[in-house]
Amino acid sequence: MAYLETTEGGSSGNIFRLTGETSIGRAVENGINLAGSEVSRQHALIRPRDNYFVIIDCGSANGTFVNGRALHRYVPQPLYEGDEITICSIKLKFVSEGQDPLAIRKNATCAVPAAEGRPKFPDTGRLAIIFTSETHAPAVNATMDASLGMFEVGAITAPVEDLKDVIKRLKAMVTVSNNLGSLTKPEALLEKIMESIFDIFPQADRAFIMLRDKTGEMIPVLGRSRIDKDGEREDFPVSRTIINTVLEKKQSVLSSDAQKDGRFSAGRSIVNLSIRSLMCAPFICKDELLGVISADTMSGVHTFRSEDLAMLTNIAGQAAIFLKTSELFAAVENETRVRSQLSRYLSKDVVDGVIDGTIPLQLGGEKKYGTVFFCDIVGFTGIAERLSAVDVVEKLNRYFSITAGIITRNRGTLHKFGGDMIMAFWNVMLPDDHAQINAMRASVEMQIAIWKFNCDIQSSGQSPLYLGIGCNTGEFAGGNVGGGERMEYTIIGDNVNLAQRIESLAGRWQVFAAESTFEPAAMQCCAIKLPMAYVKGKSAPIQVYSVRGIQCDPGKMLLTIPVSVVDENGSFMDNGMLVQYNNADATVQLYISDRNKISEKQHLCMEFDFPELSARIILYGNVGSIAPSQNDCGGCPVILENLSGNEAMSFLKPGCCIESNVAWEEMKRH
Repeated sequence: MAYLETTEGGSSGNIFRLTGETSIGRAVENGINLAGSEVSRQHALIRPRDNYFVIIDCGSANGTFVNGRALHRYVPQPLYEGDEITICSIKLKFVSEGQDPLAIRKNATCAVPAAEGRPKFPDTGRLAIIFTSETHAPAVNATMDASLGMFEVGAITAPVEDLKDVIKRLKAMVTVSNNLGSLTKPEALLEKIMESIFDIFPQADRAFIMLRDKTGEMIPVLGRSRIDKDGEREDFPVSRTIINTVLEKKQSVLSSDAQKDGRFSAGRSIVNLSIRSLMCAPFICKDELLGVISADTMSGVHTFRSEDLAMLTNIAGQAAIFLKTSELFAAVENETRVRSQLSRYLSKDVVDGVIDGTIPLQLGGEKKYGTVFFCDIVGFTGIAERLSAVDVVEKLNRYFSITAGIITRNRGTLHKFGGDMIMAFWNVMLPDDHAQINAMRASVEMQIAIWKFNCDIQSSGQSPLYLGIGCNTGEFAGGNVGGGERMEYTIIGDNVNLAQRIESLAGRWQVFAAESTFEPAAMQCCAIKLPMAYVKGKSAPIQVYSVRGIQCDPGKMLLTIPVSVVDENGSFMDNGMLVQYNNADATVQLYISDRNKISEKQHLCMEFDFPELSARIILYGNVGSIAPSQNDCGGCPVILENLSGNEAMSFLKPGCCIESNVAWEEMKRH
């Protein structure tokens, strides 16, 4: 239990236990009765706080002194271990027995105004930052160049007996650095910085942080007091002169014994707010001034020293790096969010080009050479007639969410949706030496994905979707079209139109490619050379290829081959899709809608459903394994081995191209 001991005057050696609020004066009703006419009737008051005590001068005639300095009337002064209280000719020593601010680690969060764009903290209303106007500049005891690197501000010196304390602080700084390194949010960073101040500087009573806002003005963003004063409002004085010195000279400043100077105005001075010592350091990162941090103490015995200033300067240096990193992280997050949101309405590559400056924000175009892709749902008009508008949109959204990712994954630029149409291109926004291969691979992958998608929606009674895809490669113009108020990036030219004309020829499960698209990738494809085709806008016929497979990895082919599956007795079992051929072990992956119709080791016969050919192509194989159902409808992949069928096996090899003998009109009827 804390107590006062008389050391001079009166009855020397008297002990006064502090069990609660204790008044001091010459009146007999006081808890501590001091004799002497110069002592006021109620001279002073000692009041308990949360595990510490304050002394208050009650407007006495001759004043109350702590460690030789007069208290301002009615302003509480915390008592520290060993403080000497002088009342007239009587001196009393304060013995805390652990009940003083240095023994407390209780940090009360206090609110200050938050700058726009800066973190906002809970408004407790307990700490009011006041900028003082001094009649004279406060005494500056030490300064340090805060623009130097960490620990270049000078060696931290201390007597041998204080080395343990120095080591303890250095360990605390390492902990601070580790803690700050794991944080990215400014609010959390500032909280950690503030916690470190009270951990490393046990004599600190209050601390605050100011950050520079977008206009360049320094705005208080966080303040803390070591002691929670049970909701009482506490004034926090801030010297304009010291703050300006720190900001203008980028120096850390230590000012001790501020009360002794007597250089402050009578209104809101450091004197009447009981500041004994304060230090302030700037947040500097690569010569950029981000803000300041300041701490003060009301203890006349435990003031800040030059090594404390060096420590605060280094903490501020670390904090500045992490604050700047946090700002950059937030900027990246914001740009990523903007890109992501814009990419929902515009092509991601176009958004990136506009933000990065690779696409000029002016009307006009330039010559491009690339591959253009169009995709339509076959018979979509009939599907739309049978569904409500809301159901149509829902179905399209599910379809687009599957197909859009396939295009971008294969380095394509998804340009636009138009009803059920998808338009994309390669080697326009992003350089791509394999544009034709990537475009056709994306096309085959989309057909496979839609087969699996159909297994899902058909289980709920919905109509399946069938895609027709067309690709063409050549020169066209790419650039901004529109007006001064609105423009969009697009590609225009005869080769763009031709890609759409080729797509209009394609039927269910077909990927059609112009000769300019197919030829560079011919040795990686299995395809059917179609009859010469006449399309709108072209006086001469064009050569088109139906791509049924494309190499994905060495020895593996992605396939889009619909098949009719029958058993060894010739009975129809199910429709399916051959989706992959592995040349290394001569196996093929068949995707079927109903796994219950097939059993392991069963011998199957699969007839290719090719409207491009009149002759039958049949593949035989035994069921090697059946994967578990992947959705409610039971659709699953089946691995077939021991394959046979010469024509079918030859067709599955890369570089195979057979010629169609079916007229276009007959293909359309199919």
